[in-house]
Amino acid sequence: MSLEDEVNGKQSRRLIRKSLKLGWKLGMAAATTALSAWALSLLGASASLGIVVGAGFAGGGMLGNLARGKSLYNSLDAALTTYSAVNMVIPHMVWLGQATFPLIPNYDIAGKILRTAYAMTAYNAVFLSTFKGAGHLVDNYLNPKGIGETVKKNFWRDFALIGGLFGLFYGLDANNIAKIAMYHPWTGYFAAPTFAWGAPPVGFLHNYITGAKK
Repeated sequence: MSLEDEVNGKQSRRLIRKSLKLGWKLGMAAATTALSAWALSLLGASASLGIVVGAGFAGGGMLGNLARGKSLYNSLDAALTTYSAVNMVIPHMVWLGQATFPLIPNYDIAGKILRTAYAMTAYNAVFLSTFKGAGHLVDNYLNPKGIGETVKKNFWRDFALIGGLFGLFYGLDANNIAKIAMYHPWTGYFAAPTFAWGAPPVGFLHNYITGAKK
C-alpha cells in the first residue's frame, strides 16, 4: 500500500468513526427528548421544557465553542451531548424544585433571597453533578466507567460560573416565576419557560470563558 493510500484509508476510517459517533448522539437526542417529555408530563410540567432548555444550552454553547475557535464537528458533538444531558436530568430537577422550593417560605424579601441562595448553591450543585454525569454517559456510549472523575473535573469552577451566570433565572424560578413573557411586534406577547430564556446566553458565556481551541 502506498503512503497516499494509507493516508486516505486513515482519513476514511476517521470520517466513518466521526459519522457513527454523531449518529449515536443524534439517536440519544431523540431518545432523551421522548423520555423527558414523558417524565415531565407526569410531573405536571410542560412536556417541551427539556427541548427548549436543552436546545438553548446546546445552541448557546455551540456558538461559544465556535467563537473560541473549536471546529464545527467538535462544537456540534459537544452541543448534542449537552442537549441530551439536559433532557436526561431536567425531570429530576423539576421534581427536586417542586419538593424543596416550597419548604422555604417566600412571603417576604428574606424568604425570596433565601430561596435564590438555595437555588444558586445546593440546587445548582445537584444540577451540575447530574448534568456532568449524564454527559459522560452520552459521550461514552452509556459506559459509567470514569464517571466520578468526569463529575469532579473542574466542578467548582463550573459550579461558580453556572451559579453566577444563571443566578437570576434560578432565583426567578425558585420564587414561582416559571415563565417570562416578552413582546414581539409580529406575534404580540408570548411566554417561555424562565430557564429557556437564560440557557442560550449562559451556555455561550460558559463555553466561551472556559473553552479552548480544539
